Amino acid sequence: MVTDSVASNGTTRRGLLSWILMGVGLIAGYGAGAFHFFQYLVPLRRQGRRREMFIGTLDDLPLGTTRTVRDSRGQEIIVARIAENPDDPVKDFRALSTKCPHLGCKVHWEAGADRFRCPCHEGIFDKNGVAVSGPPAQEKKNLIEYDVRVDARTRWVFVMVAEDSPYGA
Repeated sequence: MVTDSVASNGTTRRGLLSWILMGVGLIAGYGAGAFHFFQYLVPLRRQGRRREMFIGTLDDLPLGTTRTVRDSRGQEIIVARIAENPDDPVKDFRALSTKCPHLGCKVHWEAGADRFRCPCHEGIFDKNGVAVSGPPAQEKKNLIEYDVRVDARTRWVFVMVAEDSPYGA
């Protein structure tokens, strides 16, 4: 027969082991709960997934031209070729949102003036999308810029856009 040895204060080994395991379980449970609670309060900053959207070839977009496209979320993007640099063609392009940050009107590229213009309140943006006059400049609001990639081998131009989530967020 196996008998539990009893300590001088009346505690058995089996009772001590059960108290230790309950304590470990409580600490693990409360620790996991606290971790998720703090993760909810301070979420991790994750950059959303992005994908390439084909715009055209370098030959399709000569100097001074623009092309307006919509990404998969319906946002309009204007891609303008503002320079011609054979060594680094990525620097030739600016891809900017067509939505004015002041009131959301549609901005247009003016190739002769080398600028973007919002007709609603005469907001003027330079070729890099920085507000230089009008209400957007007073509010220090610039156009949203998108990254551009040019494949050197195929000479294709891509804009990096946010990938849609299958869950709508």
